[in-house]
Amino acid sequence: MIGDELKKLTNYPFHMPGHKRNSDLFKMDFTEIDGSDDLHDPKGIIKDAMDFAANVYGSKKTYFLINGSTCGILAAMGAALKPGENILVARNCHKSVYNGIFLMGLKPSYVYPKKLKWGIAGGISPEEVNAELEKTNARAFIIVSPTYEGMTSDIREISSICHSHNCLLIVDEAHGAHFNFHSAFPTSAVELGADIVIQSLHKTLPALTQTALLHICTDRISPERVQKYLSIFESSSPSYILLNSIEACIKYMTSPQGKKAMDDYVKRLFDFRKKAAGLILEDMKGRSCVYDTDPSKIIIPGGLKIMEDLRSCGFELEMANAGYALAMTSIGDTDEGFAGLLNALPTQMPKTPTDCDYDFKAEVIMSPSETIYYSTEKVSLKKALGKIAAKSVYIYPPGTPIIAPGEKITENIISIIENYLKIGFDVVGADNGLIECIAKNSQK
Repeated sequence: MIGDELKKLTNYPFHMPGHKRNSDLFKMDFTEIDGSDDLHDPKGIIKDAMDFAANVYGSKKTYFLINGSTCGILAAMGAALKPGENILVARNCHKSVYNGIFLMGLKPSYVYPKKLKWGIAGGISPEEVNAELEKTNARAFIIVSPTYEGMTSDIREISSICHSHNCLLIVDEAHGAHFNFHSAFPTSAVELGADIVIQSLHKTLPALTQTALLHICTDRISPERVQKYLSIFESSSPSYILLNSIEACIKYMTSPQGKKAMDDYVKRLFDFRKKAAGLILEDMKGRSCVYDTDPSKIIIPGGLKIMEDLRSCGFELEMANAGYALAMTSIGDTDEGFAGLLNALPTQMPKTPTDCDYDFKAEVIMSPSETIYYSTEKVSLKKALGKIAAKSVYIYPPGTPIIAPGEKITENIISIIENYLKIGFDVVGADNGLIECIAKNSQK
C-alpha cells in the first residue's frame, strides 16, 4: 500500500514540506522523491494503487483525484472536447461543469430533468437526449447521475444513444462511489456504457475530503489526454495524505471487515426507512424518468424549516431546498444515529408547499465564455428582467445554477430567486438582492 511504502522512506527530509514530518499527522505527508512516485507520471506505488482501484471498479483505467470531483469533471471535459465545440449538458449539473464550459469556450445546449413532487429533480429522458443530439453535433454529453437526492437516469440507454451520434458520455457520479460495494444500491455508470465516470469517495465512503476517482470505461477516450488535463487542473503538489486515504478506503471496502460493515449499514438503513415510512419520501423509482434511486439518501419534506428543527435536536443535515431537506447516510453511521434521527422526525409529513416547483427552461443568448467581452453591472432583480446574466446564481449545496452566464433573465428566474431569498436561503450571486448582468451596449 502507499502508506506502507512511504513508511520505508526514512531519510532525513531536506525537501518539502516544511513540517518535516515531525508529528504523527504529518508522517504520511510526502513530496515526489525517490520511492514515492509521481501522481502526474505514475510508475510505482501510485500506479499500482490506481491499477488495483480499476480492478475493483471494473474500469479500463482509474485515476486518483486529490482536488475532488471538480478536478475530474474539468479534466474529462478537456479530454473529450476541443475549445469551441458543442456540448450537451443536463441542466441540473454542478457548477464545475459550467466553469468548464466557460474555460473551454464551449457552446452548451441543455436537456432538463423531470420535476418530481417537493421540487426534486428526477432523471433525464433518453428520448430527449436523442432529440437534442439530432439537432446539434454535440461532441459530448455530461449528466449527473445519481443526483444529490439519489435519482439516477437510464445510463445504459443514454450511452447507446450518445454513441450512435458519435457523442461521448461523461457521467458525474460524484454521489455514487458506494454503488459498487453492495447490491442494495444502483448499478454504477462504470458498468453501463459511459465513457468517463467521476466519483467522490469522500461523499459516501470513509475517505478524506477532496478524495475522488476518475474512471475511463471505454476505448473512445484517450488516457493520454485525460492525464494531460489532470496535470493541468490538478495540483502539481498532490497530498500523499489524500492519496493514502483513497487507497486505504478502497482496500477497506474490499476487505472482509469492510464488506461486513457494509452489510450491517444496509440493514440499519432499511430498518430505518421502514420505521420512518410516511415521514420521509418513499422510493421514486420509475417516476418521471427516474431509472433507479439510491436508498442512502433520506429526503425529508419541510425545506429549510425541518433542517433548522433537526439542527436544534442535535442533527446537522447535508442540505435543504425549498420543499425538502436531505440527510446523507453512509457506512459510518451508527444505530444510535439512525435511532436519534427517527425520534427527532415530525410525527406527520407536512403538505406540499406551493412555492417549490422551480421548473424553468434557460434561454441561452451567448456562450458563457463570450460574456467576458462585455462590461457588467449589478442591478436589482426587477431591473434584471430581460437582461443577460454575467454571473451564475445558485444555492450551495447543491451548486446547480438557477441562471448561468449568457442566459436571459426571465420572470420565472426572478421569481425563483425571490422565493429562495424570502424563505431565508443564502443565494450565491444575488448579494443584497442584486445580480450581475451584462451592461447594455457594453462590448469591450
